[in-house]
Formats: sequence, structure tokens, C-alpha cells
Amino acid sequence: MEYLSGRPKVKVLEEKKNYLKFVVDPLYRGYGITLGNALRRVLLSSIRGYGIYAVEIGGITHEFTSIPHVYEDVPEIIFNLKQVVIKGSLDRDKLHLKVKGEKEVKASDFEPNPNIEIVNPDQHLFTITDKKGEVEMTAYVKRGFGYNLESENKEKGFPINTIFMDTVFSPVRKVNFNVSSSDVAPFPKREKLVMEIYTNGAINPREALKEASEILKYYMDVISEFKEEEVKKELSVELLPIPSRIKNILRKEGIETVTQLKRLVNSGDIKDIRGIGEKSIEEIREVLFKTEEAVEEPSFFSKAIDELMDEFALTDEELMRLKEGGIKTLKDLLGYSASDLLSDKFGLPSKRVKRIENKLRKWNLFLRKEKKK
Repeated sequence: MEYLSGRPKVKVLEEKKNYLKFVVDPLYRGYGITLGNALRRVLLSSIRGYGIYAVEIGGITHEFTSIPHVYEDVPEIIFNLKQVVIKGSLDRDKLHLKVKGEKEVKASDFEPNPNIEIVNPDQHLFTITDKKGEVEMTAYVKRGFGYNLESENKEKGFPINTIFMDTVFSPVRKVNFNVSSSDVAPFPKREKLVMEIYTNGAINPREALKEASEILKYYMDVISEFKEEEVKKELSVELLPIPSRIKNILRKEGIETVTQLKRLVNSGDIKDIRGIGEKSIEEIREVLFKTEEAVEEPSFFSKAIDELMDEFALTDEELMRLKEGGIKTLKDLLGYSASDLLSDKFGLPSKRVKRIENKLRKWNLFLRKEKKK
């Protein structure tokens, strides 16, 4: 298809520690907004990061209060704690702080933790206004994505004076994009996508872009595999070991798949088809029942005959004869009768044909029925 012709190229226009600007060009018309929207949503909502989600302050039982000799009240301290940017290596961790005396307290005053890196150590937390002032604090850190409300962060098993807070886990702060005419192919059916990614320093913008792309790819793969599986389940009636006469009648009635045939049998409408009597209907029911397990794994029919060589105990010479005769998959094999395999065309010994029939029977499959003489 036209939109698949010509691979778009990605070019970095500007890059800093916490900023990336790049262009994807050329794109078929409409794909700029499609890709831009998808990447922007995933970048802002699904990139994992770390944040403080609860705090325990010595002597404080709830957030609507103040700390002796501290300029800021507790709500303001909580706001400042939310601004601390963290890199971590564990899903959950803690930061401890104990300070005395008149001073400005920053994120760098947390005790060192080998599993945590504070990206913005100069972040202001609070100010102690008197030398008598003393504050002890434990900040609880966890890994998450997006934005969590205080109610979502609340957990059992914490000290009664623990204060939970809202948390922005996403390390991506802002994403912009715009779509305009392509520089490579400047005509109406080509366009370019320019994107800007801003992060808080906990993740490189390139890493965030790569992670977002992998998330989208994962879900696209899920959808792609689902579609492929659905198509495979639509098995042809031709695969069923029923008389050619019945297959011809079904074909004329537009019944081409096993699913259609099952629906016809279960509804009883098959009785209305001329040329298919009660005996034929019972035969069809029996075949559908026997092949039900095989139908659940339709990809098995496309197996190469080489993969079944050991199952059928074929010699290299016998395998070569089958392939030269047009039997390359299990589906091909089911189109021949035992007599066909014994004929000069394939020349398989009777014990080999018997082995094939027995193995197929275990799979609820059968060679084509012999033609009546």
C-alpha cells in the first residue's frame, strides 16, 4: 500500500539533559496526528518513575497543623516534598531526615540511601527559625506511573501519624507536538511530525521515548496476534474428512468454513439443504465432534511436513518423495488418501501409511476417504 512505501526517518533537532526535540519525516497524511497523540498520551501517563507518597513527622498527627520553630506549615512542607525528584532501584524505599538548629532544610539533608538518588538536592523543604527547633521525618518512596490521589496511595500497616499525599510519579513533565507539510516530499499527501519531550531529570528524554514506543508496540502486537488467531480459526470445510459430494453441496450453499457449518448444524437449518439427508447430517456431526480439538489449534494444519518427519517415522527419501509430489504441509497431506500414498507417485510402504493413519487418528484427523470404484 502507498502509505507503507518509503520508511520515515527520525532526526534529532535539539537535545539537552532534560529536553529532546525531534522530527519524523516523511509520513503519510494523517499519521502525524495519529503517532503524535499516541506517543504523547503514553509519555505522560505510562512512563514509570519514583515519588514520595507518604511522610511521618515526629510529633505531628495530621497535616492541618504546624511544627514548632518551623516557618512553613505542614501542607506547605508536603507540597515541597512532592517536588523532590527521585531515581530509585527498589519498588519501595524510605528516606530519613533529622535536623536541629536554625537553618534552611533541603532535600540534600536526607540521610544517604544507596538505593536512592535525589536529582534536585537543592529543593527547599522547610526552614527552622530557632536554634531550639528540631525535626525528624521519614518519607516513604515508591515506584509508580501517572498521577495518584492521596486516597489511592493510602495503605494499611503504617504508623497512625503517617500522612499520605498525592503523587506525580511520571518523570515526563510536558510533551508538545505539531504536524506540518513534509520537507522531504512537499506535497499534500506527505507530512512531518515534530515532538518535544521535557523530563524532570529522573529519566533521559530518549529513554522515555524508547519506553513509550515499546509500550505502544506491545499493545499493537497483542492486537496483531489477536487478528491472526481469529483468521486461523476460520478453517475451511475442505479440511474435514467428509465425502466430496457433501463438500460440493455446502460450497454451492456458501458454507466454506467450519464455523459456518457448526452454526448450520446447531440451528437445524442444515435439514433444509437439498441433497443432505439425516445420514449425512449424522456423519457431519460426528466429524465436527472428532475434529473439535484439532480446530482449537488451527495453526497445526500449516505445520511443514519436515516438522512431522519423526512423528510419521519417515526416511529422508520418503520425505523427499512427499515434497516432490506436492505434500509440504499437514494440510496438503490430508488431501490424499491411503491409496494415493501407496501409489507410484509417492511409493510409501504400507507400514508407513498405517503409521501416518494411526498418528492422525490420535489428533482426530484422517486421510481423504477412498473413492468408490
